[in-house]
Amino acid sequence: MEVTKKDVEKLIELRKENTFLNHLWNVFSRDFRAKGEIGPNEIKVWRQHLWNMTFYPIFIFEFNANNHLINITDKLNPIGKAFIAIILCGLLYLIFPKNIPEFDFVDNWPMALFISVFGFLIVWLARKKYFFEKQNQLEEILEFLDVEVEKKKPEKEWSLKNILIRLFTYPFCLFLIGVNIFLIIPKGQYILALGSFGIVGFYLIADIKMIIKNKKTTGNNGYK
Repeated sequence: MEVTKKDVEKLIELRKENTFLNHLWNVFSRDFRAKGEIGPNEIKVWRQHLWNMTFYPIFIFEFNANNHLINITDKLNPIGKAFIAIILCGLLYLIFPKNIPEFDFVDNWPMALFISVFGFLIVWLARKKYFFEKQNQLEEILEFLDVEVEKKKPEKEWSLKNILIRLFTYPFCLFLIGVNIFLIIPKGQYILALGSFGIVGFYLIADIKMIIKNKKTTGNNGYK
């Protein structure tokens, strides 16, 4: 059974244009209805959740001349992109003083290294959160459209790849905590310390929840 444009339109609860201001309004309005923009050859659909107001995907459904679905792609919404850009610009501002020519990297390398790696961790966490949300929503969409997909075994939480990732991220989280206690807080940079503690805490809690969730669902394949 082929999926038609009419089928995909049923995903949309409220028609909206895919603009920066509309996505920004979604953040403040806390309207969790599925929204979408319908074009002649494609439909864009997005939906926020209470726990993911920023890094949610926009799904793009492409159709042929007969209005049959031929492809589904996705991209990060403009608010998520802007959020990452603002955070990175803020971190760069903390690294570089107003008088850049007088900045001494040798004397300030611990702070520069900390902020640089901290920025990388923020982007990595945002990316991980985005892909997790994308996969969950895509499964719901395919189930709604009655699209059959090949069943695959869930990724093992303690696979070699995940073990190697945790061998890096867990010690690094401990490193960030130590830098906060012995370097950032003594210098009075409490906002930076609070932000890094928040990122570390978010990652550790999210990762532990993921381990527990996958342990409970081990052996279940396909969609619910």
